[in-house]
Amino acid sequence: MDQMEPAGEGSELLRFLRGIGWYPGRRVNLSADLEEWEASDYSVPGIVHQWMSECGGLEFEYPRHSSVGGMHACVVSGALSTRRIHRALVAEYEEMIGGLLCPIGHSASGNLFLLMDSTGATYGGHDHFLGKVADDGYRALLAIWKREPLIRL
Repeated sequence: MDQMEPAGEGSELLRFLRGIGWYPGRRVNLSADLEEWEASDYSVPGIVHQWMSECGGLEFEYPRHSSVGGMHACVVSGALSTRRIHRALVAEYEEMIGGLLCPIGHSASGNLFLLMDSTGATYGGHDHFLGKVADDGYRALLAIWKREPLIRL
C-alpha cells in the first residue's frame, strides 16, 4: 500500500479493505487487464499497475439510495471496464482533467466507470459527467462503500 499511510491497524480504511479481501502483499495476475488496455491504447502508469496488482478482482456491495432500496456492486477490473467504456469518452475525460486516465473498474452496478490518473487519483464517469472520487484508489473504494458524493469537475 505504497500510495497511502493508514492510520494504523484499527483504521476504518484497513478494516474495510480487509473486509473485501485485500491483505498486505496481495498480488493478482494482470494479463487480461494489460491486454485490454493495450488493445484500447491506454497508458498504464506505474501507480495504476501497482494498485491494480493489489486490488484487481476485488468487489463489494453497498446500499443504493434509501428511496430506491437494494444494493449496488463495485468491481475492480481493468479488462471489464475497458471493454465497456468507449475510448472516445475517456479522451473527453482526459481533456477535462488535463491528463491521462486508465479504466480500473466500475461502481453503481456498472453505471459509473472508475478511472485512475498517473498520481493515483480516482475518478468516476458516466456519459459526459466526471467527478473525482478520492486522491487514491484505496480511499476511493471506501468512499464508494460509504456513498460519499463525488467532487464534480
